[in-house]
Amino acid sequence: MVLGVGKTLFHRLVRAIGSPEAVFKASKSQLMAVEGIGGKIAQEILNFRVDEKTERELRLADKFGARIITVGCEEYPPLLKAIYDPPPVIYCKGKDLRYARFPLAVVGTRKPTSYGRRVVEELCHPLAEKGVTVISGLARGIDTFAHRVALKANGNTIAVFGCGLAQTYPPENAGLKEQIIEQGSVISEFPMTMGPERNNFPARNRIISGMSYGVLVVEAGEKSGALITAQFALEQGREVFATPGPITSPNSKGPNRLIQSGAKLVTDPQSILEELPFEVQSSLEESVQEGKNIASVELNEKERNIISLIHLEECHIDQMIENSGLSPAVVSATLLQLELKGLVRQVEGNKFIATI
Repeated sequence: MVLGVGKTLFHRLVRAIGSPEAVFKASKSQLMAVEGIGGKIAQEILNFRVDEKTERELRLADKFGARIITVGCEEYPPLLKAIYDPPPVIYCKGKDLRYARFPLAVVGTRKPTSYGRRVVEELCHPLAEKGVTVISGLARGIDTFAHRVALKANGNTIAVFGCGLAQTYPPENAGLKEQIIEQGSVISEFPMTMGPERNNFPARNRIISGMSYGVLVVEAGEKSGALITAQFALEQGREVFATPGPITSPNSKGPNRLIQSGAKLVTDPQSILEELPFEVQSSLEESVQEGKNIASVELNEKERNIISLIHLEECHIDQMIENSGLSPAVVSATLLQLELKGLVRQVEGNKFIATI
């Protein structure tokens, strides 16, 4: 919270002087002996009203129901602790972070196409069902959709904020934020009331990748922030996954270029699972749909009719009504039965896809 002291200087000061408490008791000359600490920053530390500011921050965290996790706490994510510049503290609201045993970052453009949304649905839903924790940044577009898909699968998801937890950015995701708190966690390294400042987001991105075994990029332009997250993943020694897209789509330029550079091309959930550490693969819960196929499920004539229409491509309910020759009420009832049997899933709008 001291002006001019970021995560790098924090760790440097603590290593040189011994502890955060000792830093506030140090003299100006002791502070300035630390690399990167000039007279101005040393004076900011000396002038910082630590008791008053700390008490205020703790009251704010308590008011919003957040807890503060230091790098020495058991709840602090071990993967994040291993990066070269872990956040000294994490503000968290929601589930205990130790619940996120198999974290995977999912990021992408703020303006996804229907293809991008479908890719997120088809990859993240089964992964979340198996026990993978979907981590993203609550941003518009792919991030938002990834969180929603994980929630829909009754899976775990973590949103990493580029502002304090007392804020919500983008503001239209306030409802989603509350849903995530109920079913997963929201976290930030920034003080409670800090706004969504521009420089916060690259720092946020390094946490998204740092907490995860790998980063999946789904649709991203040439200058997308998702590519910054992928770069952090490479620097942190994490896997980078990318879904290919049409060469004519601007949203495909980022992932296609990552694949050219050596990222793992992803076409199905197994493409991701097979790259995770063996102990993770062996620990992941078996999907309830594992081994199921259409031939093994008893279907009536109406159900076979509907499933044939959506077996290969997503299909709008109006299209099914038109092509099946069945009434709207019968199509709706049949789709419900197919959903209960785990054979179809509703995606964007009134469209449905086959799940096996």
